[in-house]
Amino acid sequence: MKNKIFALAMIFCSFAFAQDFDDWGSFSDDTDGFGGGSSPSITFSGEGELQGRMYLDKPKYEDQKDSDYDSVSDFPVTATPSAKLGINFSGSNVDADVQLKFDESAIKDYPQDVIDELTIRGYFGKLKLEAGKMKVIWGKGDKLHVLDNFNADDYTDFIVPEYIDRRLSTPMFRAIYSFEKNDLRLEGIWTPYMEKDRFATDGIWTPDAYTELKNSVTETASNWAESGTAGLMKAAQFNQDDLYPDTQKLKYTQAGLRITGTFGSFDWGASYYYGHYKQPSADLSATILSGKTEMPSLEYDWKQTFGLEAATVLGRFNLRGELAYNLTDDVAGDNPWVHNNSIAWLAGFDVDIPVNNININIQETGTYIFKGDKIDDAEGFSSYGVMKSALKSYDVDYDKTGYTNNKLVVNITDSWMNDKIAPEVTALWGIERDDFVVQPKIAYKPNGNLTLTLSGMYIHCKDEDSEFYEWKDNSFINVGVNCKF
Repeated sequence: MKNKIFALAMIFCSFAFAQDFDDWGSFSDDTDGFGGGSSPSITFSGEGELQGRMYLDKPKYEDQKDSDYDSVSDFPVTATPSAKLGINFSGSNVDADVQLKFDESAIKDYPQDVIDELTIRGYFGKLKLEAGKMKVIWGKGDKLHVLDNFNADDYTDFIVPEYIDRRLSTPMFRAIYSFEKNDLRLEGIWTPYMEKDRFATDGIWTPDAYTELKNSVTETASNWAESGTAGLMKAAQFNQDDLYPDTQKLKYTQAGLRITGTFGSFDWGASYYYGHYKQPSADLSATILSGKTEMPSLEYDWKQTFGLEAATVLGRFNLRGELAYNLTDDVAGDNPWVHNNSIAWLAGFDVDIPVNNININIQETGTYIFKGDKIDDAEGFSSYGVMKSALKSYDVDYDKTGYTNNKLVVNITDSWMNDKIAPEVTALWGIERDDFVVQPKIAYKPNGNLTLTLSGMYIHCKDEDSEFYEWKDNSFINVGVNCKF
């Protein structure tokens, strides 16, 4: 089963649905101070928002040939209210920050999300210790990364939310030591367990891979029921969610080290991550050999990521880059149920144009999977209980379009009338698979608290091999109102 559910998501989401791009071009790390306030204080902040969306095409689950509606009144619409509350405490050599989130998903389906973030910090000279339910970002990319591994993603609304808002906070411990010279900083992180990526299980943003797995489970359960009374009882008691491993175990602990520094105008970093992929791989050997009377086995593949990052300024250009090597258990590339080793990269720049306040941001990112020839030749399949013939499509890394995957993302922003009006457009081109996604947006800020936005998204796919093909009919227009206080 092809597990490419959201290879593109980590690319486009970072730009396409960002609420603003005010911090583009900043290469600073998390540089909050290492000294607490002298007198304790508590501050509050809040945010209220309503997002209304109108979809322009028939959803994929409506079995009709014509993808257009007969009239505007037939267009499906959604309206999503949400609120946030922030509480910050600052004392002598200690501070704490709590971010609470209230929306239908958090209250109804994922109550753990009500605490969006919780961070407790203690300052001990040059050492800062943190603990809580946190989100961290590793890498010099601009809302786009290949080294950022600790937090999982919430894809229940696809890639619509801004990068940091889509990240799922994770309980973790963090230590940061700052040296005196060259802004040298050593950082260590440990999480007792791992949060996994979250997907929609119904509606238009449900990935095809989830639907295919559901159909496979349904067919296998049906075969159980037909085998007799015992099988019928087994089928009645089985739930698809039972297939997914419980990642709240020490087996899925995460750990990493990162060192960053500065030489003149050159920022650099190196990192190491130990953990697992956040999306499962499916082992179908038992299912195939049993004639679909055995359930597939899902597992979150172990991996280590060795990373380099850099950023600098060259004339008017802010340059940035990241490079990652992902080491897995399938170094030989002959296990179809485990990810092969791979590399991933990011390179880009942004530049201010002397016309109004135009900023152009361009980033290219890609991946290359090693041992692709063994995948195509289906080598090693017989060693894992499956005949070698024509079963390469079940390999977790198989892709008939090839084993490189490059994306080019362009974002252009501007602002008028003392930043009260802020137009922008984001475009993505999937080079090998010929996806094209464009999202225009305009924001109006009559004052410092209120923001009105009008945005949209259009997806074009060349054919069914395009990564966005399963969402090609999900183009929409969005209206938003946001108030911060």
